[in-house]
Amino acid sequence: MKNFWMFVITGMLLIVTTTGFGRMAYGIILPFMQEGLSFTTFQSGYLGTMLFLGYLLTVGLSGVLTTHIGAKNVLLVGGACVILGLMGLVFVTNFSWAAITLFLTGAGSALVYTPLLSIAINLYPKKRGTVMGLLMSGAGIGMLLSGLLVPFMLQRFPTLGWRGAWLVFAILTLIVVLLASWAIKQPNFVEKDTVQEKTTTWRSKQLYIIAGIYFAVGLVYLIPNLYQTSYMKSLGLSNGLAGSIYAIAGIVSIGGAPFWGMLADRMGVKKALTTALLLSVVGDLLPMMFENIGGFILSSIIWGSSLGGVLVLIQMKASQQVSPQYVASAIGFISIFYAVGQMMGPGLAGWLIEHAGGFSVAYGFGATVFFLCILLAFSLNTEES
Repeated sequence: MKNFWMFVITGMLLIVTTTGFGRMAYGIILPFMQEGLSFTTFQSGYLGTMLFLGYLLTVGLSGVLTTHIGAKNVLLVGGACVILGLMGLVFVTNFSWAAITLFLTGAGSALVYTPLLSIAINLYPKKRGTVMGLLMSGAGIGMLLSGLLVPFMLQRFPTLGWRGAWLVFAILTLIVVLLASWAIKQPNFVEKDTVQEKTTTWRSKQLYIIAGIYFAVGLVYLIPNLYQTSYMKSLGLSNGLAGSIYAIAGIVSIGGAPFWGMLADRMGVKKALTTALLLSVVGDLLPMMFENIGGFILSSIIWGSSLGGVLVLIQMKASQQVSPQYVASAIGFISIFYAVGQMMGPGLAGWLIEHAGGFSVAYGFGATVFFLCILLAFSLNTEES
């Protein structure tokens, strides 16, 4: 049990730093960075694209690298890339430099996340839901800490400004990666007929169904995240109230992923996944049915707690389709579909809001897609490995 919690805490800290600080803090630091470097809004948006592109291009590669050089080695390489990217942002002076460092940061975060899940599943196969859920909560904790730390650091160290925020994040990430190099052990795999195993894995209809569900979830899960505040403001709610209701979703999301992971360990992944998807449908429908404070609060609690669970459960289901040495490859494979959906989703939702009838139409689209995911989930096998 001591080793379990040592691994979980170290893994959570890795996600907090490499995902929370490395990828998600950009949006918080962006206004200050944009002002300091005189970037246009288009340039700032493009930098966000470079950050995401780095993740997209390496998330699939992470699984391949894991099978060749080992999950821990890939994880440490990814951590080093994030540290270099964050340190580069401290000294950035122009747009090209910023683009390269953010691409490196995004790439590194993918090279940490997928191998870490692979190690977790192989070390604790009977607790895969619990450990995956706890690890994923690190992203929410990282977002929360970024939101609290960045304003504090900007106020406390006005001379360093936004560069000081990146410097602190780089130092913290370095400390955690060094801790991980000591605390995380490379699991030993029982080798099988690799040619036969690879053939069976990539011909699996189940894996492609899971990839399709992950793509669909990526397409719509950001709709309430990105547009709920604007939706509330369009109905006349104040900025403060809209922000407070949004914060509720962020707080409950931290506990959502571990809750669903633990539930899946007890009731099975398929049942937990269909339940979480059903709640995601409800979370999108509530603001459409009740355009008031109560409807938005209840919606925030439901989608905030269930969406992180959906992501964990999809990854769990994918991990069950393959033998231990191919877990990283399977998760990396389906993550490409998710990343493409995530890339398309915000723009599509924005178009629906602007040209097809407003926020309620976008939310209705999200609910419909989640419902279709439920139908796809029913076709998955119930075998638990």
